Amino acid sequence: MVNNGQPLVEVEPRPGASVLVFSSPILSVEVLAELSSTLNRLATENPRDPLILRSAHPSVFLAGAHLAEIAGLDAESSAPYAQRGRYVVECLEGYPAPTVAAINGSCTGGGFDIALACDALIAGPNASFSHPGIRRGLVTGWSGTTRLPSALGSATARAALLEGRDLDATSLSTHGAVYRVAEDPLPTSIETARRLAALNPARIRLWRALRGPGFIDRFQPSVVHKL
Repeated sequence: MVNNGQPLVEVEPRPGASVLVFSSPILSVEVLAELSSTLNRLATENPRDPLILRSAHPSVFLAGAHLAEIAGLDAESSAPYAQRGRYVVECLEGYPAPTVAAINGSCTGGGFDIALACDALIAGPNASFSHPGIRRGLVTGWSGTTRLPSALGSATARAALLEGRDLDATSLSTHGAVYRVAEDPLPTSIETARRLAALNPARIRLWRALRGPGFIDRFQPSVVHKL
């Protein structure tokens, strides 16, 4: 699939890493489908290479779901639509190597959900994060509403979800949701991804279990013996 002559999702091979690039920041059904298939392909072909997500747009990382598609949803189609986004989140949660989001500019709605599914977020100084759908009475159902309190703490999650505030990279760094703020997020993201990939994989599995909502139900005690 293409966007103005470009693939919707491209992969830039780097030594010991893969960089997945969004040519469009809007998470349409087509983009979600392309993203899902690309994640599955990379997980099979390069399971040991850490993955970095970035956007080709200069000021938007991911703008969230396609509003026209959401407007067309009804009681029958809304559940399959939500599952498309959840499947992408599940692909990232279960990715065989560490995942890092290199975020320049705005990261909103379903795009915020997808970023939070990564193992680390590296943000530029002008990065911003929000769930603007709340102000419109919309929730994507892609897991962000349950993941945000775990990632940001209840007070910051309330500001994002209940009040619909924009959050900056510095404040999220203070809360630990953003791993690092860097002038150019991509090189720092690649460095971080390679460093995480050098760790015992059991540590990554444990981190993923602990950071998500309801981790007690999913936690496997046997992981501890492999650290």
